[in-house]
Amino acid sequence: MLAGIGLLVGLWVLAAVSGFVLFDRDTSAQLVVSVALAAFAAAVTVLVWMQRVGWVEAGWALATLALLVVMYSIPLRDDLPDDALERIEVFSARHEDQYAFARELFWENAGRFTSPTREYLLQPQRVFLHRSARYFWETEGYMPSHLQTQLYRLMLIASGRFDADELVLRTGRCFNSPHGYLQIKHPAHELFADLWAAQTFEEYRFGQVVDMPSCDGIATSSGWNAEPGAL
Repeated sequence: MLAGIGLLVGLWVLAAVSGFVLFDRDTSAQLVVSVALAAFAAAVTVLVWMQRVGWVEAGWALATLALLVVMYSIPLRDDLPDDALERIEVFSARHEDQYAFARELFWENAGRFTSPTREYLLQPQRVFLHRSARYFWETEGYMPSHLQTQLYRLMLIASGRFDADELVLRTGRCFNSPHGYLQIKHPAHELFADLWAAQTFEEYRFGQVVDMPSCDGIATSSGWNAEPGAL
């Protein structure tokens, strides 16, 4: 069992070493992952040859991976603190147009949190363990894209300006990593809210979504009268 779990831990460590020691955040994900997987394959080959790992350990590794997928999929708990609810009320009161309100709230959240490239390798607890909206609001800092999106959606619903079925959670892919963003139903335009893209690209405008799976630029403009945000 421990050997199987150790295989996944080893792969995670190799990915972190590849992403932050051998290379940096600006290095393409393809190169980082390729180097990590090559080193992992070589290490596993040696362990198999030494009869240290076999089918049992592989099974435990797969079971651990399945558990991580389940933990990743657990939604954010709706326990917004009073401070967050007060901000929602203030921003909502400024705008008659619900989409203008959504835009201002979007930029508020985009400036409150961070999502540096490959930060999940350094802070996996924020990806798999923490599921409290209150926790993330009060601690700020790094927040994975899918949880940032869920928090933003919870705040829009709490405002009373949007129904849940108007706010569609989407999951794309940035090469090897899931990427969360929101689709806001609009009567005339495609309207997306991609917090990670807003924190990564200065040219991002509210309504756009990152170009997937490369995630090296912006793909879609909503066509709505969106202004650039200032983070």
